[in-house]
Amino acid sequence: MYVVHAAAEAVPFVKVGGLGDVLGGLPKAQARSGLRPLVALPRYLEVEAEIEPAGEVSYPFAGGESRAPVWRAERDGVEFRFFEVDPGWRAPYEPPEAERYLRFSLALAAWLEGEAYDLLHAHDWHAAYAVRLVEKPAVFTIHNLAFQGVLEPAEFERLTGEKPVADLLHDGKVNLMKGALLAAARVSTVSPNYAREILTPEYGMGLEEVLRGLGNRLRGILNGLDTEYWNPATDPYLPHRYDREHLRKKRLSRAAMLAALRLDPGLFTIGAVTRLTWQKGFDLVLAALPELLDSGTNFVLLGTGEKELEEGFAEMARRFPRRVAFMPEFNEARAHKIYGGSDAFLMPSRFEPCGLSQMIAMRYGTPPVARRTGGLVDTVEDGVTGVLFDEASPQAILAAVERLREMDCLELARAGMSRDFSWEKRAGEYRSLYEEALSE
Repeated sequence: MYVVHAAAEAVPFVKVGGLGDVLGGLPKAQARSGLRPLVALPRYLEVEAEIEPAGEVSYPFAGGESRAPVWRAERDGVEFRFFEVDPGWRAPYEPPEAERYLRFSLALAAWLEGEAYDLLHAHDWHAAYAVRLVEKPAVFTIHNLAFQGVLEPAEFERLTGEKPVADLLHDGKVNLMKGALLAAARVSTVSPNYAREILTPEYGMGLEEVLRGLGNRLRGILNGLDTEYWNPATDPYLPHRYDREHLRKKRLSRAAMLAALRLDPGLFTIGAVTRLTWQKGFDLVLAALPELLDSGTNFVLLGTGEKELEEGFAEMARRFPRRVAFMPEFNEARAHKIYGGSDAFLMPSRFEPCGLSQMIAMRYGTPPVARRTGGLVDTVEDGVTGVLFDEASPQAILAAVERLREMDCLELARAGMSRDFSWEKRAGEYRSLYEEALSE
């Protein structure tokens, strides 16, 4: 089966968030299972490493015809194609987003007309319009329902030459995600619990009625983890490597991290690697932090995001230099060291479609403290591999951390490290979904 994935990012070429990890891990597992996956991406200027020309494609755009150079690469048995629809496009999610990702969908659909593929698997709104353009069956995956690809009808018509039909319109605007939901043969999202949550007004982001109308066409398939890359026994970023049978060696990585950050080695240490946004709940953490520190805790945070939150955590690090370390950046080496060197990992998300960080933390023997939502419910077993809490509040975070500290964290760590979060099982679930889509 020849499956074409379409997305805005994919490891190892371009990564902003978890979507990039999924498009790095799932196709690799599919290639190992006998499928032929190809990953289609826009060509960003930052994608320079080891790609080569592979022709060009003509596609309709803004009432005329445009041409896009096509580039290719191969990694781990997976083919990649890059569509250069805008030579000035530096990185994902730069404005004008709607115009650029519409061009990507148009170019991809035109290119697929000459490919003997079996199925298109489009990911999030950035590739949603392609679902409506292709003749072959399509699967559409929602990675984050909060971002739907919304634009004015007049702008959509100018860019595509198509008058928006009812399936594309929502609250008077063109909604590219809605269009894909209604056109796809099957729709998936990235955890079973999130698939249930998005049918409700609280999590449905205005599309809950559309999603309920999908019936058994909607499926929740938990994301996997690249367990070769995320492996504390072989991780080149860890100063001291360890596995489940030698978990006490994790203390050496912990000591090295705390020494490098000049934090008190005698205190319980909570780590976090995140985007600093309302969704991720770190305004709640900032409010809870003074009391958390008073309880005898270090806090290590790596991430960027909303300016007010960055400033708040920076101020806490200035006030408590032996208790708080804040690094406003994305740094791969530091992320690995936090996963491997912390005593617990904090994920207080208001909503979390799946989440990979809690899986990585468990893989590294670091029990998560997480809110009971989305994929966190499907991956963290309360009282066995970590702690779950319900209320999105500073008080609930404090109570959950205190509860974890009263437990045997070594046993929690061992239980978490025994869980199988690899992509192999998920690849099989997606294959079944593809077969359903192709059988209609």
